[in-house]
Amino acid sequence: MNNLEQEVDQLFIEYFRDFSNLDLKAIVSYFHLPCVFIVLNDVLVFSTAAEVEEFWTPRFEAMKAADFGHTERHEASIQMLNDHTAMASSLAVRFKKNGTKLERRGAAFAVRKTDEGWKIVTVIHHSPENVIRMQ
Repeated sequence: MNNLEQEVDQLFIEYFRDFSNLDLKAIVSYFHLPCVFIVLNDVLVFSTAAEVEEFWTPRFEAMKAADFGHTERHEASIQMLNDHTAMASSLAVRFKKNGTKLERRGAAFAVRKTDEGWKIVTVIHHSPENVIRMQ
């Protein structure tokens, strides 16, 4: 992995750590504004941190109600497009506090390097069986 790939990988190491802690404020900080989420039946464009927070709040509440414990990142891959943009893909495996598997989620990401570091510009949720394996 080259230095830029390591920087992008570090973004996702920290993102998954904060996601496991259900740290809403931290999660919001990972997103570029504006950003786009492509979910099962919708395309959502967020222009403010408050809008990103509104998206995640009910999902975090549902995970807490399901006894969410942590998320592990599997099958991660990164493809640098240039020095300031990259694509990433991974499988997220979520576990309950007792260690049993809660669910599996697939996501692809477009990320951009900004003055504040790497930020997630686009999230594309997809089937966990369809993780993109890049070079």
